Amino acid sequence: MTDQPTAPGQPEDGQLTTPGQRDAGQPEAAQHDAGQPDAGQPDAGQHDTSWTSVPRIADISGTHDAPLVASGPSGPHGSSRPRRRLRRGQLVGIIAGSTAVVLLAIAGLVGYSVGSTSHAPERQVEAFLDDLSAGHVDDALAAAGVRHTKSDVLLTDAAYAKATDRVTGYRIAGVERSGDTATVGAYLTQSGRRVPATFTLEQVGTDWGVFPRWELRAPTLGSVAVAVKGPPRTTVAIAGQRTRTDSSGSVTMRALPGTYDVAVDGGKWFSATATTSRVLGFGATASSPVSMTATLTAAGEQAATAAVDAWVDGCIASTETAPSGCSFYAYGENPANTYTNQKWTLDTRPTVQVDGWLSKGWMVTTSSFGSATFTAAFTGPAGTGTATAGPINVNASGYVTGFTDAGATFVSAIGNGASDTGS
Repeated sequence: MTDQPTAPGQPEDGQLTTPGQRDAGQPEAAQHDAGQPDAGQPDAGQHDTSWTSVPRIADISGTHDAPLVASGPSGPHGSSRPRRRLRRGQLVGIIAGSTAVVLLAIAGLVGYSVGSTSHAPERQVEAFLDDLSAGHVDDALAAAGVRHTKSDVLLTDAAYAKATDRVTGYRIAGVERSGDTATVGAYLTQSGRRVPATFTLEQVGTDWGVFPRWELRAPTLGSVAVAVKGPPRTTVAIAGQRTRTDSSGSVTMRALPGTYDVAVDGGKWFSATATTSRVLGFGATASSPVSMTATLTAAGEQAATAAVDAWVDGCIASTETAPSGCSFYAYGENPANTYTNQKWTLDTRPTVQVDGWLSKGWMVTTSSFGSATFTAAFTGPAGTGTATAGPINVNASGYVTGFTDAGATFVSAIGNGASDTGS
């Protein structure tokens, strides 16, 4: 066995030892704390040059511990202090807290963005037009603040369902804000064409003190205007809804964008060619009035002729020499005589023709005059006898002004012989 030299200045009780020859409880001579000088070891600055080529036993025996490497700042005595490792729960908490802050920030930004979008003024216009496109008239009018009554027969779901060329889509073209007022421009789609429309909104407050709350100002609705050349108070059906004209023969109904069927309901007496009225958009783009002329049916013409005959018969039935409201009269009575048994006799009935509607009614013209004779018994200074006047022309010109369930109403255009002479 080869002797192992000891470190300089480190005798082992005068004995030479080799690895593996120590007692189990006896420590190695070379084991020491790293960085601490051994007892009796020369100072690092005072090396014995005669031993510089001889390694220490501890360096070649393989029995010493690896030196500690400083991993942190040294303490006040030069010893290193290891970093304190975070517990798993603490680390999770820090990460979770940071994540929550980020998520809250993102949620706040998203919430503000969503809130701003949902409170934009054009949203009120979109809600109105969405309901209108779906045919929900009551909801649309409520959203727009449009007040309507029972007389607005076209502002109902039922009436709008029968309209054609309704609003089927839209596009918001732009939004302008000025203080508490916003103007929204849009293009409505009607029958494949774009119709411009403008809506005005007013800010009426805020939600949560941040987001403006907008209210749509009621738009000016278009209208269906109908003028009937026919009897006043004529029944008119617009999109299946019945109404009546006024004394001038006109009626105007508020209406939403669309095309509406218009028909005159004259019963069995008269009718008019059906037509349509188109309302484009709102406000200034309302429809132009439609004009309809009422014409008599066959039953209406018969009733008109019957009314003329009844008027003639009424005049003939009079016992007056000048029947009131009639076109003929007799004159030349002798004041000294007393007249009795006075009567008119119709010799021939006038022939009439019923023409189109004028301002006063369907015009009735006399194509062939009738004739009548007046007779009366008299008593006077010259004795008794019979007085006769005639034949006298019977003119039945005038107007048929309307109808009732009983028939036509005729008014004479000539009264008390204004253009006829008696004898």
